[in-house]
Amino acid sequence: MLGLYDSQGVLRFAGRDRDDCLAYAELFALPEDSYSLESVAVLVGGSLASAPRAALAGV
Repeated sequence: MLGLYDSQGVLRFAGRDRDDCLAYAELFALPEDSYSLESVAVLVGGSLASAPRAALAGV
């Protein structure tokens, strides 16, 4: 999962992939320099896991 964070570091949206996050940014007309995309840790079987590095390629 990827998260879209605003310039203050607040998570504004969590999506399955880069395209989901960019669609959110486009929907709300967010300027490209006002957010960043980062991996979001998810709970898997009672323990935290983060998205594999391969899922972040091209971010």
